[in-house]
Amino acid sequence: MEKINEIWEEHKDKIFLIVISIVILSVLLLPRIKATSSINGGDMQVQGQSQSKYELGENSSSSQLVSTMSVNEETNSQQKIRVDVKGAVVHPGVVTIKADQRVDAVIEKSGGVTKNADLDQVNLAHKLTDQMLIYIPAIGEQVQVNSPVLIRQSQENEVDESERSAAETTDANEDLAGKSGSKVNLNSATKEQLTELNGIGDKKADQIIAYRQQNGNFKTIDDLKNVSGIGDKIFESLADQITVN
Repeated sequence: MEKINEIWEEHKDKIFLIVISIVILSVLLLPRIKATSSINGGDMQVQGQSQSKYELGENSSSSQLVSTMSVNEETNSQQKIRVDVKGAVVHPGVVTIKADQRVDAVIEKSGGVTKNADLDQVNLAHKLTDQMLIYIPAIGEQVQVNSPVLIRQSQENEVDESERSAAETTDANEDLAGKSGSKVNLNSATKEQLTELNGIGDKKADQIIAYRQQNGNFKTIDDLKNVSGIGDKIFESLADQITVN
């Protein structure tokens, strides 16, 4: 104890100075420590709120999308159309049915088919449209009705369309070949045909016809140079387009 008292008496001034310094520093730094803690806490709170809002918005958008899709599907399923059912069904006539249905559904709503119905000619999976004519033929019947659900008519229409397209292509090719391979007969050509020749206008066409009427038919194509206004240059430009046969 005596030794401690000696140390205390010797260094008490320094110890008081150190304690006072610590107290002063604590008083000065405490507000800053509190401010920093508040800022960090505020940032964490803001981030938490932002994340919550983002998650809420994302969930809301997803919910709206699902809701919209559900409404659209429900609207489509509730939409009604009217189709005309004829032929070998129990209750033929106009039927009101949902828009997303197929032929088999409207047949069922019409009371089903009769015993002599030929369903082999019908596409039962054909999707319905408003104002559609649905015809169910009988066995052995030669169908004269144009109905889009009939398999044979659909195939025939496709074949007819293909044949028509091929025929049009052939005719066009023949016309093109005829135009490219035919020549204008100087002895029988009309004025319109003559004006299609290179270098021949209305006036020269009239002169060719007049020459033909006055002198008779052209014997050779070279006789064309005897017509006034047709020289060697014009003749050479159309020589391969004319004939006298």
